[in-house]
Amino acid sequence: MLPKPQASMDHNDPLHQAGAIATAIEQLADQLRPEVIRAARQDETGRRDLDRIEYSLGTIGKALILTDYSIEEGKDIDKLKAFRESQKRMD
Repeated sequence: MLPKPQASMDHNDPLHQAGAIATAIEQLADQLRPEVIRAARQDETGRRDLDRIEYSLGTIGKALILTDYSIEEGKDIDKLKAFRESQKRMD
């Protein structure tokens, strides 16, 4: 589980959050074994879960790609929101 943000964050908190997210994703990736995927494909709810996983991974990938360190944070968030909206329209 990711740490909850505190009311007064010091300048290192985003760095620690990145580490916690990386650890969580690695642990979850270890659980997504072929037998889990195959079983999920056999069930309607499982297929929806796999779609949710794929969508989340796509969002993470786009966030990493679209975040431009030379642009202000608000513009980065706008780009990510636009990507998410375009993905919803594809469904």
